[in-house]
Amino acid sequence: MRRLQLLGKSKNFLKSSSKHSGALGARDSIDATPPGRQEEPEAPETVPTPTSGLLELPEKILLMILADLDNETLVSLCLANSRLYKVIADNFLYKTVRLTSKLSLLRFNALIHSEFHTISTASNITSGSQNARFLTRSVEFANPQCQDSLLKYSKYHNKTSSGHSVIGGAYSYSSSPIAASPQMRHTGQDTAAAAAASSEESPSRSSKSESSPLIPHSSAKLSKKTLEFLETLNKLEYKYSHYTYIELMLDIIDYLPNLSHIILSDVEPNFKIPLWYSVFNDGSRDFFRKIIKGQQSMNSNDLRTFQVSQQFLNDYERKFYALQRFKTLEIRAISDPVKKHVPIVRMRPNMLCCFGIINELVLDNVIIDTESLDTPMEFLPLYIRKEQKSASEKEIYDLHSTFNTLTLKQCHIVPGNGILRLFNSYFRGVTNLSLLNISSKFDLLLCSCFPALKDLTIDCNSTCFTHAHLVSDDYYYKEIDEHRAFDEDDGASIAETLLDTPVQKILHTPPPTTAVVLSLNLNYISRTTNDKSSAMMNKKPSIITQRQSEFFHMSRIPSFHYCYHYYKNLFERMPSRNVNINVINIPFTNVFPVSPVGYWEKVLNKVLSNDQETLIAYNHTEQVEPTIEDAQATDQTRQFNHQWDEAVLRCMKDGLSMLKRRPGYESLDIDAFIEDLDIEDKFDNFENYQNFIDIPNINLYSFLKQLSKFKSVKIQLLRKWLFCTPRTRYDWELLLKPLLNVKVPIEVRERDGFVLYSYNTSMFDQKKKSSSNIMTPSRN
Repeated sequence: MRRLQLLGKSKNFLKSSSKHSGALGARDSIDATPPGRQEEPEAPETVPTPTSGLLELPEKILLMILADLDNETLVSLCLANSRLYKVIADNFLYKTVRLTSKLSLLRFNALIHSEFHTISTASNITSGSQNARFLTRSVEFANPQCQDSLLKYSKYHNKTSSGHSVIGGAYSYSSSPIAASPQMRHTGQDTAAAAAASSEESPSRSSKSESSPLIPHSSAKLSKKTLEFLETLNKLEYKYSHYTYIELMLDIIDYLPNLSHIILSDVEPNFKIPLWYSVFNDGSRDFFRKIIKGQQSMNSNDLRTFQVSQQFLNDYERKFYALQRFKTLEIRAISDPVKKHVPIVRMRPNMLCCFGIINELVLDNVIIDTESLDTPMEFLPLYIRKEQKSASEKEIYDLHSTFNTLTLKQCHIVPGNGILRLFNSYFRGVTNLSLLNISSKFDLLLCSCFPALKDLTIDCNSTCFTHAHLVSDDYYYKEIDEHRAFDEDDGASIAETLLDTPVQKILHTPPPTTAVVLSLNLNYISRTTNDKSSAMMNKKPSIITQRQSEFFHMSRIPSFHYCYHYYKNLFERMPSRNVNINVINIPFTNVFPVSPVGYWEKVLNKVLSNDQETLIAYNHTEQVEPTIEDAQATDQTRQFNHQWDEAVLRCMKDGLSMLKRRPGYESLDIDAFIEDLDIEDKFDNFENYQNFIDIPNINLYSFLKQLSKFKSVKIQLLRKWLFCTPRTRYDWELLLKPLLNVKVPIEVRERDGFVLYSYNTSMFDQKKKSSSNIMTPSRN
């Protein structure tokens, strides 16, 4: 009963409260003023204001909560409390900035050049105040423009208006900074400027003010320092108002010392960065003359053809290593408005020429062709690498990009013209490759084009895996007309021509059954069939039918598993030696790996137990009664009706031979079992669900065996832990048994990053320590 006292008031609390009330009563009686004596005024007693429960949390937990809020909510919280404003301003408000228009670029550029601090400008700057430009880590430029930059250098100007100047037709500015700048600042789009002006001394100021100038109407309410700060912003806006969009963008990038992530989003097909904004532009006449005359820069082919002086290489390296470095550059392009998720923006080298040295490149929804991998070394910063040759041969130099991490998300790779060879030479220094939302399964071939690859990420929920090719049942049949003489005989009677011609349908392509798919995965059956006797040639074997797909969908089996044999050869061609693979967005719902020996054991036990099987009639087929000649041929010797049956039979014999070595199956008679087996039903009847229900299981086994060849394996599930199939550690060991047999380090996480299973993960910690030090490749 004593532990229940926590729910009520304790005895000590009651005693202390009674003593405290008695003491107060005695003090009141003693301190009472006698009559006729004037009472002295006392200092007002300060009443502590109740604090919010959110502010009482530890700072680490508070930051985790605020990280899940959007920008509008964060700005609203800044106006609620001074401590919240300081925490949000120092950690979130300026950390990630999104600029949606040229006007927002102008405002933000003026804000960071004014050396704005998180503490109000009207108050004295204390030690806790931080400069806003030092807090920015990521900047996103939405829908970047280049028309004003192209028109500015073509001597475009507006002669009609005398007081205003037009820059590339984008927007106009006036020669009076105080009359024009405040009006541009009242659109309510720049949240950073609004948060800067909403300080403790001027809480009534709103971004949605009237269209009249700010300073004359609010001069009586704002302090002197606030007016000086607003005047400084006005002057800076006027100072940078003649800058083009790209010039403002580059000025913002150069003035943010801690910037690590640059994003160009909603890039349109007509966007291009002029070459005069290249980081190698030293202002010389030779540089501009080369651009004006349209001269091409030297590339990797020129370095192999012509002899380059050592002084030229030294000057290039001196300029190269003096460039600014950034961690990540991300380019997100728009899609086709008619055909969704179809890229229409082509990647060009001039999109990268103005940013300096980039370690990580992220391309989203772009088209990559041979021109995208051009190497203009006089405009684009590239590494110069000397190929190792013998002492008698001349030195040969090669160029490759500065990226060590490449992420391709929903990109279209234009095949042909040596695109794989260009990938190999251009991305020679890439060690980390991520293929996300893959549109074509043949993009997996890119994995073999990176000679320095160490970490590979594959998105198993990509479009090419979830929207696999399906066929109808007629895809596997070939019609044979046995009574063509009726059509050729002109003297046939009318009654004979009105009858339906008897048609027989036979299989002429390996069907999608478990036995055939297993033989296909083990290379017993070729993946291309050349039936020259038929009009349809080179049909792909074991393509899942629409009815089978509906069955798997009703069973909640992911399409990646029952269609894995489509792209098994492509996974086998990926480099696996000393490569760490990270498989993301993969589900394991209602699947379990079944080995080839395990499947044939299941078939053996099922046949020997004489279980009653469900009979499903053939659709779109007519059963033809066997003739006397066929019966005699069957009695003499066993003939295979299809060319792939013999290959499947060899696969079954090899599997039963391995099964015979296990204890309990020593007395197995393989030949007698095959004689009693109905091969036509077990191998070719793809309409019976019992013959194709194990296709996802044998595909999962083949997929896990392929993962076991890598140095380490990381798996991220498609769903969150709440919606995943509950599994214990023993269940995970049974599921990942093909991986555990080779002692490969494994780590399984759900979608939010919570670890569900891990095995021998000490190597992952060593990898993090080794990757912390990034080495810059040299020319030698």
